[in-house]
Order: sequence, then structure tokens, then C-alpha cells
Amino acid sequence: MKTSSLYILTGMLLVVACKKQPPKAVAHTAAVVFVTGGDVKLLTTSGESKVAKGTVLHENDKIQTGTKSQVDILLPGNIIVRLDQKSTLEMSEMKLGEGGVQADRLILQKGTVFAKVAKLEGKSSFAIKTPTLVAGVRGTKFMTEADEAGNGKVAVIEGKVGVESKTGQSGEVTEGEQASVTAAGGLTEAKMDAATAARTNELSAGVDKLKADQLQIFQNLLNEQKAALEKASGTDDVQEQMKKSEEAIQKLKDQTSEQIKQMKEQTDAKVKEAQQKVDDQGAKSQDAIEKAKGNSVEEMRKKQQDLFKKQE
Repeated sequence: MKTSSLYILTGMLLVVACKKQPPKAVAHTAAVVFVTGGDVKLLTTSGESKVAKGTVLHENDKIQTGTKSQVDILLPGNIIVRLDQKSTLEMSEMKLGEGGVQADRLILQKGTVFAKVAKLEGKSSFAIKTPTLVAGVRGTKFMTEADEAGNGKVAVIEGKVGVESKTGQSGEVTEGEQASVTAAGGLTEAKMDAATAARTNELSAGVDKLKADQLQIFQNLLNEQKAALEKASGTDDVQEQMKKSEEAIQKLKDQTSEQIKQMKEQTDAKVKEAQQKVDDQGAKSQDAIEKAKGNSVEEMRKKQQDLFKKQE
């Protein structure tokens, strides 16, 4: 009886072991599509570097902006994030699971961030967290703020955002509304004030002005990566695909740099040509002045000679 039970137990373990395990969620990447100002830094475990158009962002990377500097980040699924000046954002979680389920969570440590999130499919999710709140969305345009004292704010200009404070208080913020959370975790919902509305609309307008064709190039690369990650069966496949995606983005970045270099060379050549024309015209004018001056002197001498002759 004991032997029979052992066989049954062993058989059950073998069946369980042979069952296909659910695929593990893998990390995807994001791309920097535009940079304004010269003070945008990437902070990683490897150190600090300057952010430029085409920079690839991985999970746990941090972006830091200085005065008068902004950065626009594109995630798969047409999610655009604009990090305003004097802000720090951590790409805390960027996961892709079975069936293309995408889960992104960004941490705003301080400052201001605006997000434009296309309607998410299925169980996909997007959230921005601050020290005192979590804002979760499925398709919207909204701004999130976090000051150094720990106070937070969420303002919505399109769609709706679910907000939860660190103390568990929750609410839903809809278009034209805002939710303020204190450092202690108290949550208050209200109609959006004029200053907040102006700032949110300003950031939204900036994002809306981003060139669609440029965004589409990066989005296509991220979509290709996403599709490959869904099909990948092992870590090697995932890493290889991510490497290819990063190489493609880097190639695009290099092409952009080369275009800027060519434009600069063309501009320099035109400036040089224009300067040469100015110099040539200046030389002609000077010759004319000298000639006129010479003629005037010669004419005066002649008049003096004629006058002397008359006196003789």
C-alpha cells in the first residue's frame, strides 16, 4: 500500500513538472525622443552620463533635469512622458508579460511630470508614484507633481486617473479636476485651480507639438522589440532582441547627429560665402572712396595752379 501510494505521488509530481510554466514577465526599454536644454542626466548603476536624443532607458534608470531643461520619453504603446525642469524620475518598472500585457510604473522623486497615455489594452497598466501617492491610468493626459516636503498633486485634462495616498485614501480624478495629497497622506479632491490648469495645459501643448513622424520611428522600433519579447522563449532570445533594438535606436541617433553636422557645415559655408561678398563689396567701396578722394585732391591742385597763374 505504501509502495502504491509512493508511485501515485511520484506520478503526480512528474505531471506537475511536465506542465508548461507560465512565461515570466520580461523588462522592456524606453527611448528618449527629444531633449530641451543642456542639463539632463542619466543615472544608472554604472554611473552618470548626459542624456541625448536616442538614449535607451532600462528598468531602474533615473533621469534628472536641471534648470530650463526638459526631456521627452517614449514607451511602447504610444505612451509619452515629459519630465519638466528640476525633476527626478525613476523608470522603476517596465514589464512585458504574457499576451502582450504591459506594466509600467515610474517614480517621481521630485518635480513635475506630464503623461499622455493612449488607451491601454487588456490588463496593461501605467502608474506614476510619488513619495505620498500613486496615480494609475488606462488612457488619459495628466500632470503629477511632488515637492521636496513630500506633498503631491495630480491634475487631469483628459480622461480619468485613480489616485491613492500612502495612507490608503483613494479617489478618482476626472477632466478638469485635481487631487492634492499632503506629506502625511491626506487626500483632497477639487476643481483644478487656474495656476495648475495653466501649467498642465502648457506641458500638454508641448507634448502635442512633438513631430508625429519622428515619434513613429521610435515607436516602430519599440513595437518590434515588444513583438519579439512576446515570442521569445528564453533569456538569450530576449537579450539578443533588446540588443538589436538598442542598436537600431543608436543608428537612428547617429543619423540624426550626422544630419545636424551636415546642416552646420552647410550653414557655415553660406555664412562664409556671405562674409566674402561683404568683404568684396567693402573693398570695392573703399576703392571708390580712394578714387573719389584722389580725384578731389587732383582737382583742387589744378584749381590752385590756375589761380597762381592768374596772379602772375
